[in-house]
Amino acid sequence: MRFSIADRNSDASALAKLFSANLNASYISHSELQGARALAPGKWAPDIQGTLRDEIVDRLHEPLPRFPKGKNWIGVVEAYDANSLVGLAFVTIAADAPIPYGVIEDIVIDGTRRGKGLGEEFMRWLIDSFAQAGARRTFLESGIGNESAHHLFERLGFKTTSIVMMREG
Repeated sequence: MRFSIADRNSDASALAKLFSANLNASYISHSELQGARALAPGKWAPDIQGTLRDEIVDRLHEPLPRFPKGKNWIGVVEAYDANSLVGLAFVTIAADAPIPYGVIEDIVIDGTRRGKGLGEEFMRWLIDSFAQAGARRTFLESGIGNESAHHLFERLGFKTTSIVMMREG
């Protein structure tokens, strides 16, 4: 697999299409509910693809060969197998935190390609890229019912550190 930081030359519509085509209700976590992506637990916004495209466009910058070191940054990473787009991740670096950290906000692998180790390879690349950028911790959050992803995250050394709760009204 080949990974690259998406930039102003990337196809935001293709990235949003891949992302939206591979979502299910178990993916929804508190970040989707805090923004425009989800209307309620288990219920995506009607134009999720357009919402994702807008979010992606906001994260596209000048081309970079690697995550920037020593500065706060948000971006999108593309994953390719041969010449086919097979995954993407939304990432953030908080370099000015007392203990610098990276966040894997979202990671999506094409559903037809899951179960072949691509997600694990992508996660390891992201973790290594955060470390090279000076991040000493990596965080992520995941929908409560996304069990297969949770098993992968645990295999990679992630531990549950909190439980997020929500109340309507």
